[in-house]
Amino acid sequence: MSLYVLELALGLLFIASLFGLFTGRKMAYAFTFLASLAMFETSIEGLTGLSGEIIPFLPTSVNVDPLSSLFLLVFAFMTLALSLYLPSYEVKGDARYLSMATNLALLSGLLFLVTDNIERLTLFYELFAVFTAVMVLASETRGSRKATWRYLVLTQVFGMIPLLIATGLAYGAVGSLHHLTFHGLRENFGNLAVSPAFLLVLFLSASLVRSGAFPYHVWVPRVYRSLPSPFVPVFLLGEALGVYMLTRVSFFVLPAGSTFGYVLAFIGTITAFTTLYSFREIRLKRKFAYHSVMDVGIAYFALGSALVLGGSLLGTVALIGALLHVLYQVLYKSSTFFGLGAIEHYGEEPNICSLRKLLRGHVVALLITLSVFSMAAVPPLSAFVSKWLIYTASMGSGDILLWLMVLAVAFLGIFPLASIIQVRRINRLLCKREVDREKIPFPIRIVTGFVALTSVIVAVFPFVLLPWLTSSLEELNVPIPENPVQLFFAHPSSFGAMALLMAMAFAGWRIGKMPTDRASELLLIFYNMGDILRFTSDYFLSLGKAFYLNRILPIIKVVPRHEVPLIKDYDDALDYPVRHLDEAMFMPLIRAVERLARWGKSKNIDMNALISGFAIAMAILIVLLGVFA
Repeated sequence: MSLYVLELALGLLFIASLFGLFTGRKMAYAFTFLASLAMFETSIEGLTGLSGEIIPFLPTSVNVDPLSSLFLLVFAFMTLALSLYLPSYEVKGDARYLSMATNLALLSGLLFLVTDNIERLTLFYELFAVFTAVMVLASETRGSRKATWRYLVLTQVFGMIPLLIATGLAYGAVGSLHHLTFHGLRENFGNLAVSPAFLLVLFLSASLVRSGAFPYHVWVPRVYRSLPSPFVPVFLLGEALGVYMLTRVSFFVLPAGSTFGYVLAFIGTITAFTTLYSFREIRLKRKFAYHSVMDVGIAYFALGSALVLGGSLLGTVALIGALLHVLYQVLYKSSTFFGLGAIEHYGEEPNICSLRKLLRGHVVALLITLSVFSMAAVPPLSAFVSKWLIYTASMGSGDILLWLMVLAVAFLGIFPLASIIQVRRINRLLCKREVDREKIPFPIRIVTGFVALTSVIVAVFPFVLLPWLTSSLEELNVPIPENPVQLFFAHPSSFGAMALLMAMAFAGWRIGKMPTDRASELLLIFYNMGDILRFTSDYFLSLGKAFYLNRILPIIKVVPRHEVPLIKDYDDALDYPVRHLDEAMFMPLIRAVERLARWGKSKNIDMNALISGFAIAMAILIVLLGVFA
């Protein structure tokens, strides 16, 4: 019966997409609302396990266990929120295509969560990427075309191609498309033609791109800036899908050791540096987009810490912290973007000054404040709870590398709160004009508030999600906390982690009250890191060039001593004859490199196209090798 409910949810989402495409009416979201109710039912049934096969014309094996059920619960909740919010929102883009693409993206994401077939997983990963790209393109905002192109290319090159390679290798190990499931790969990973670590790297690349953490922050701020704010939660769900896929593969399918854990934790730490860019942003959508990338980075840091700590209780605490953090951020970030959508509803760009129109005289001001302070890890709100667990696990390990990385992550945790205080201070200083009180539609207010309150409730009362969390980890045979007290006080380091969070919150408050120019001076080195690296590399290249022209050239070429100072460039050195022994040894190689450089300069090669073509060729080759293996 439960499989019929799942198929009902899929069918309703498909009907909603067709209804929105051909009629353009907002009543299409009524079908989305009904689909969300069916998702809730499937999520609850998934706690006890749900498996089978759905979609007769595209047979797809389904295995909803507690882990996928946990993500499905949040997926259903956000689908419900979208279905209630969007009918009251005045869409500025192509409403028909936005409605169609949104519902089909939700459908693809739902199938991504419930399937255990790797081939189908790859298919639904691609469909989600395509339909979300259509959402950005249909927004018809400034820069939406460029953002769509950038997003689609990155998800294909660094996401889809690695997944295709992984699918081909997995098929070569399993030997059957029907049994090409996570369970089948786990039972047959010894038959892989490559090391399991290589397969982990492929899944890692696809997960990082889906989560917006790779390549660093290339596409997330641009896409969120181009997309109408109420549709951003669909991409936030996509970020959660990326974390889900890597959690599934690295903890439940393939053996991922501590080395992979250190690499993953380091990638998460580097990704968290993105939050520094938000401090100089006045465009609120880009500001919160940078914070979103940081939150994903913290989740990956926690996953890496859990792998390093292995099957210990602290490893379990880190893993639970990672899951909570990525799911919490979907809730409080969605509420924040729903609030920004209220500004866009009246045709204004969300920025520091237009925020006054939203906040002045409205209860929704308090609700949005709850969301943004949840993001800033203000106790006892959402990010504080999840970071408490993450810091407790890393600080209690005694591992010097984890200690260094958790201190870096904690330092970066200063800037979300600093950004919020900065926005409030600048708003009071520069935006003193009175604004008319606009009446925000009731559904927008109620949905924004409900999502914000939910993010607070599940943080203050973590036992709400504890059944999903503990059930999802039982398969790992690791120590599992029986109640919230055992979870949050699993180690004496929990008190140190709490003190660290309090100290960072105080520091963020003080930095946020600084004048902007002083705070920017503190971050100037980071903002100019690219220029610093370029200047540094130019300096060392010039030193190498001078050393070659002044020291090496007189040895390998016949150059009179008095003419050495006259040689300023490599072209000047071509006029002098080469010593015969060195000519025989080195000149063929030098001439070959020289010709290759001249050919490349004359052809003006498109390196992006070259890399993409190489990646596609490698993907096809490895898939063929996997098939014939």
